[in-house]
Amino acid sequence: MVIKTGNLNKLVDREVTSLGNDILAAILYSAEELMTGKGWLEGINKLLAELGRATSVSRVWVFQTLELQHDYILQDYAFEWHAHKKYKQIGLPHFNRFKSPIVEPEYIALIESRKRGEYQSVMTRTLPDDWLKSHLVSQGVKSMLTLPIIIENQWWGTIGLDDCEREYKWTANDITLLRTASYFISSAIVRDNYRAKQHQLDILKENIACSSWELDWRRGHLWCTSEVLIPNEKQVTRQLFSLRQWLRRIYPPHRKPFLKTTLQFLKSDTSTLRCDLKILRLDGQYCWVEVSSSMAKGNGNINNVIAGICWDITARKRDEERLQHEATTDPLTGLVNRRKFEILMKSHFMACPQPPRPFSFAILDIDFFKSINDRYGHAVGDYVLKQFTQTIRQIIRPSDHFARIGGEEFAILLPDTPPNDATSLLKKICRHIFTRPITHQNDIIHYSVSIGVAVIESPKATADEAFKAADRALYQAKQTGRNRVITVFL
Repeated sequence: MVIKTGNLNKLVDREVTSLGNDILAAILYSAEELMTGKGWLEGINKLLAELGRATSVSRVWVFQTLELQHDYILQDYAFEWHAHKKYKQIGLPHFNRFKSPIVEPEYIALIESRKRGEYQSVMTRTLPDDWLKSHLVSQGVKSMLTLPIIIENQWWGTIGLDDCEREYKWTANDITLLRTASYFISSAIVRDNYRAKQHQLDILKENIACSSWELDWRRGHLWCTSEVLIPNEKQVTRQLFSLRQWLRRIYPPHRKPFLKTTLQFLKSDTSTLRCDLKILRLDGQYCWVEVSSSMAKGNGNINNVIAGICWDITARKRDEERLQHEATTDPLTGLVNRRKFEILMKSHFMACPQPPRPFSFAILDIDFFKSINDRYGHAVGDYVLKQFTQTIRQIIRPSDHFARIGGEEFAILLPDTPPNDATSLLKKICRHIFTRPITHQNDIIHYSVSIGVAVIESPKATADEAFKAADRALYQAKQTGRNRVITVFL
């Protein structure tokens, strides 16, 4: 005879026995502490003790499954009641977070049965001479009953009853009642997990605006608590929206991504959802929120209800935007810097239509800028750079991209610009700079600019080639007298 296993939902023997009554009384006696949450650890210990005394077994224990891999299982001896100290096993070194290899066929079958939610009844003497029999004999176990503890459709652990004195045969009624005990343990664990998460949420809410939410996709409605939507309201209320109403509160560009992310989460095996979006508060102002959810999935069923939390991350987003701005912006002129401009250039080349419309790229360099710094000082030099920037901004079009890419070196990208128009615009810049000196305090500062232009006509041209071509044209402008525009074609 091997291990007797069975589906707990198909037990049919309902004969009431005196032991069954004792088990039921034991469960009811210790149920209050478990269900009311008053010391769930003590409640489980009390339940095991009542079950042990009612069944007259030697030991009642609970193993927690910490990790399950294909080749090993990590467990912890979490709870135990023993009828005599000679039966005590909890606290022994080899039962403290113990790791067991999954190699023996009998052990593999035992684990698979527990994962399916079945009970396991064992009479040690009747087992074949294999690993399991040796294991039970070493512990002095003559008969054993184990039942899985299932939480959120997952095998959390095992409750077991060991008898070291008798070869006891458990009835279907006994097993059914002991299954009820496993339900109480599951409820206590879930309650404690919920209490811990609620405590974490309360701490979180003390520091930032944080709301609970739930989306029922099948019914098409969503509710959330008011902390984020009404941040200054002291009393927390529950806000209910239809799905359409909720989507209207989402910043328009974020609506489709939110729907797509939510549907993918519902249909996929992933257990976590996270996305950032802007929503409209009840005061009419938009704020950034991070929406997250975590839920167990299994059996291939689509769960139409998602629950989670969302918190206001507007301050964080502002910091991110500030850091992004600082990383891509020249602090003196307020123009984009070289790194950002190179990204814009490459994006423009990648998005260029076929056949391409001609456009131009220019590099501008202020002539003899070092002499301005040497004669008037760097503060005046900075003033000249800022005045130069304002002048160019007034001349170029809103669609043009203007950047500072070096000390006194600037760049302009002129999209959809025929060569003649680009040359005319850049020559206008040259004349304007040369004919309008800058007045600073009592000094009149005359200066000029040299410009190298690359006109891009070839569909095979790249951003790097445009930079090199414009740089060669700029060098030619410098060598031929400065204060001029030199154009090359790609």
